[in-house]
Amino acid sequence: MKSCPACNRTFDDTMTFCLVDGSILSAPFDPQTTEHLPALNRPDPDRTGIMYPAPETADNLDEKRFHPPQTIGSPNRGPSPPETTASPLAQEYSSTEEIAPHSAMKTMKAPLPEVMVINNQRAPSAAETSGSQLTQTESTGGKRLALIAAVLLGVVIIGGIAWLIFRKTRKESPDTAQTQQAKQTANKPQLTGQAFSENINGTQIQMVYAPGGKFLMGSPPSETGRDNDEGSQSETTVPSFYISKYEVTQAQYKAVTGANPSSFKGDDLPVDSVSWNDAVEFCRKLSQTTGRDYRLPTEAEWEYAGRAGTTGPYAGNIDALTWYSANSGSRTHPVGQKQPNGFGLYDMNGNVWEWCQSKYRPYPYNANDGREDLQGTDVRVLRGGSWESSANSCRSAYRRRVIPDARSIGFRIAWPAT
Repeated sequence: MKSCPACNRTFDDTMTFCLVDGSILSAPFDPQTTEHLPALNRPDPDRTGIMYPAPETADNLDEKRFHPPQTIGSPNRGPSPPETTASPLAQEYSSTEEIAPHSAMKTMKAPLPEVMVINNQRAPSAAETSGSQLTQTESTGGKRLALIAAVLLGVVIIGGIAWLIFRKTRKESPDTAQTQQAKQTANKPQLTGQAFSENINGTQIQMVYAPGGKFLMGSPPSETGRDNDEGSQSETTVPSFYISKYEVTQAQYKAVTGANPSSFKGDDLPVDSVSWNDAVEFCRKLSQTTGRDYRLPTEAEWEYAGRAGTTGPYAGNIDALTWYSANSGSRTHPVGQKQPNGFGLYDMNGNVWEWCQSKYRPYPYNANDGREDLQGTDVRVLRGGSWESSANSCRSAYRRRVIPDARSIGFRIAWPAT
């Protein structure tokens, strides 16, 4: 048992504060001077809490009651065990009798100590808040700078790639691209080239790209129907050039010269009855109109384009490619009705004879021996055969010599790619 040093009341050993005046119970129990009071049978307080006596008010001065200790417990602790029933003596003491003092000392009523519940989560100070905001600002600023740097780096990389592509494109001239394409398609009878069109007073002249390369010009001695002037066969180099997809039509001829000397009339028919000088004049006027240096194809260019990579007498099936005496019906036909050869050119054999720029000279062919001179009245070369020619005259190597003012002949045009 413990006694209060102020009021000399005794309490159970488990009590810490006096329930009357709040004094700390430290005096030993004295049975001679201390009134026996039964101890309340109450459960032990929560070990994690602090017990304080209930405050006295004016309303309960006549009735002294024992109040259970207030406990501030752990938030994780469950509800307190139920209270046990006090003894009859305790009930009598708490409800009917006024407790008499046991000493001359006046009872002092001490106020209850103020209890502050301290939250472990302390509010940050202004300096900490400012530092946190500064840190967040620095972090945001750093992320923004990193994003800007990444974007700038991407722009620089893309710009560098674009500049390299542009530089490579500028360095790669059309001749380079054409040479590469020529290496892939040389000596192959397949459709190749880059086409473009000239618009002359509403009339289109379509040009096809013929990749430069080497070929055996002329015919071998074993070829059936071969003439002596088709040899000796020799390897000839032809630079890249453009050549008209079709023989010049009457509509195209009229659009450039304003005339139509043809025997067979029709805008889609090849122009005929044209002399070599007339054909050269057509090229001159067309060049003035377009700004391109058009001319007739040389003899080597014509045979190279007519063969289109083949080495036999014809560039394919003669009936599929050619209007000649066996199938023409003794007249010319609109251009483009037969099949094209490997370069995509139509009517290279048959329909009408075609003028070449070259003078007639013996083989081997040499472009620098004066045969490409446009001056003089020397005989010129015809190629391809016509609607009235035999199959033998429509061979790829067949050549014919004619004076420049001869008529009943057509032509096609060429433009060097270099």
